[in-house]
Amino acid sequence: MPTAEPGGGRHRLTVPVRSRRFWILQATILAIMTLHTLVLASLDGRDLVGIPAPLTSSLMLIPVLYAAMSFGAAGALATAGWATALFALHWLVVHRDPVTSAHLWIELVSMVVLGASGAVVGRQVDAERDARTRTERALRQVAVAEARFHDLFEHQPSPVVVTDADGVVVEANGAALRVLGHAVVGRPLVAVVGQTPHDLLERDVPLPIAGPDGTVRQYMPSTHSLTDRDGRTVTQVLLADVSPEHRRREVQRAFTGRVLEVQEQERLHLSRELHDDPLQQLTYLTRSLDELGSDPLLPSVLVQPVQDGLDVARNASAALRQLIQGLRPPILDDLGLVPALRQLADTVQKRAKISVHVRTVGAVTRAPSDVELAVYRIAQEALTNAAKHSGARSVALDVEFGARLTVSIRDDGRGFSPDRDGTGGLGLIGANERAERIGAQLAVESQLGAGTTIRVSAPLGR
Repeated sequence: MPTAEPGGGRHRLTVPVRSRRFWILQATILAIMTLHTLVLASLDGRDLVGIPAPLTSSLMLIPVLYAAMSFGAAGALATAGWATALFALHWLVVHRDPVTSAHLWIELVSMVVLGASGAVVGRQVDAERDARTRTERALRQVAVAEARFHDLFEHQPSPVVVTDADGVVVEANGAALRVLGHAVVGRPLVAVVGQTPHDLLERDVPLPIAGPDGTVRQYMPSTHSLTDRDGRTVTQVLLADVSPEHRRREVQRAFTGRVLEVQEQERLHLSRELHDDPLQQLTYLTRSLDELGSDPLLPSVLVQPVQDGLDVARNASAALRQLIQGLRPPILDDLGLVPALRQLADTVQKRAKISVHVRTVGAVTRAPSDVELAVYRIAQEALTNAAKHSGARSVALDVEFGARLTVSIRDDGRGFSPDRDGTGGLGLIGANERAERIGAQLAVESQLGAGTTIRVSAPLGR
C-alpha cells in the first residue's frame, strides 16, 4: 500500500506490489482483455449487434476506480497503465483487422479519461488518508499529553484541585484527597478551605488548613485558569506546603518581638531611673543656685559664677528631660497616644524648624499600651526621617479612630525609591517589624521629588 513520509504526512506514489488484492485486480483486467479478444475473434471482424465497440475500455473504469479507492493514486495509475498497455497490445499485435482512425481516437480518449479519473480519485483518497493520518497522530499526541498531565497531576506532591466556574471542586489529586478528605470532589472550595478561587488569587499570606488528623499546616495557594476540552473555564489551585518556613518566620517574629519588648522595658527602666535620681538632683541644684543668686548677701564677685552655674544646671535639666522623652515619654503612658504625638510634633518643630500639623479624626479612644507604643515609635521614626533626610518643609500627621487606629505621616520632601519589600532603610524595616508584632499593616509610599507617606493601620483591641 502507499506509504506516508515520516514527517510530512504526504503519500509517495509507490505501487502496492505487496498487496494481494492489487494483483487480483490486475489479473481481472487481464481476464477481461482476454475475453474481449476471444469475443472479437469469434465474430471474425463482424460487429456485435447493439453493443458499441469501445464498451470494454469503458468497463475498465470500474477496476481503475476500485484501485483508486483501495490503493490511492499510485494504485489507480498503475491499474490504468496496465489496462492501456493491454489495449495497445491488443490493437497493435492481436487484432487482425485494420483500426479506423475514429475507433482509435475513441479508444485513446477512453484511456486518457481512464487515467485522469483514476488520478483524480486516487489523489482525493490520498488526501483523505493524509488527513485521517494527521488526525490519528494528533489524537495519539493528545492522548499521550493527557496521560502525562494526569500522571504529573496525580504524582504532584502538593495538593492540587480543579474547580469549575462556580468554584466547585471537580477534580483533586491524591495529595489533595489526603489533606482535604476524599469527599472534597463535588463540594464548593469555599466550604472546604474557607476561600473561593478568586480569594486565593489575591491572597499573599499562607492559608491554614487542618488535615483529617486535626494537624494544621500552612499552605501558600497559587491559582491558574485554563479551558478544558469542552471549552469550559476551570481554575487549578495548587497548595504549596510552607509550614516549615511559616514556623521559622513565627519563631523569628517572636524573637524580634521579644527583643523589642526587652528594649522598651530597658528604656522605661532607664527613663524612670534618670527621672527619679539625676533629674531630681539637677532640679534641686537649679533651685539652690537660683536662691543663692538672688541672695542679697552674696558677694558681687560670685554673682556671675553662680548665674553661669544656674544656666548650666538648667541646660543639663532640659537635656536630661529631652533624653527621658526620647527613651519613653511619660505622657504616652499617662495620657495616651494623641497627646504624646502632639508633644513629639512640638519637639520636632523646635529641633528641625519644620512645620508639623497634627489632626485627629473620630472619637479619640485609648488603645492597648503595646499598640500605642508601637504606633508612637513608627511615627517617631517617620518624623525623624522627615526632619533629617527628606528636606521637607511641612509634615501632616493624621490620627484616625474608627474600626481601626490609622496614623499617616505625609511630608513634602524629596522622597526616595522604596525597596522591593516597600521599605527604604533599617529604620523602616524596624517599623515594619513593630507593625507585624501588633498585627498592624504598614504602607510606605514615596517617589523621587513627590514626598513620602507612611501609613500604619492597627487594631484598637488585641
